[in-house]
Amino acid sequence: MSFWKNVIDELDYRGISRKEFAFTLGINKMTFQKSIERDNIPSADLALRISKALGVSLEYLLDMEEKKEDEINSVEATNFYKKYSSMIKELETLSQREVLAVTQLINTLSS
Repeated sequence: MSFWKNVIDELDYRGISRKEFAFTLGINKMTFQKSIERDNIPSADLALRISKALGVSLEYLLDMEEKKEDEINSVEATNFYKKYSSMIKELETLSQREVLAVTQLINTLSS
């Protein structure tokens, strides 16, 4: 996602119009709209004002948090596969009915 996509998503979520938000920031509505259309990353000062006005982190608007989360998920997935790869291979040899039975057994044990 882009910076502006995240800003627009936040504005939509909060029910704030672009015109209102531009006024809140003290910038011209057309300048704000053109920045969105061109997908230009704003100056550091404006980006920080936007994040504060929306009450979200600058990292969130820049997608930096998402990348960190994706990296963590990738490591977790790799570790999960390493830990359970032999079990996964065994499950692949079972029939659909046997897989269903194993799934029901796991659900019973976990509840």
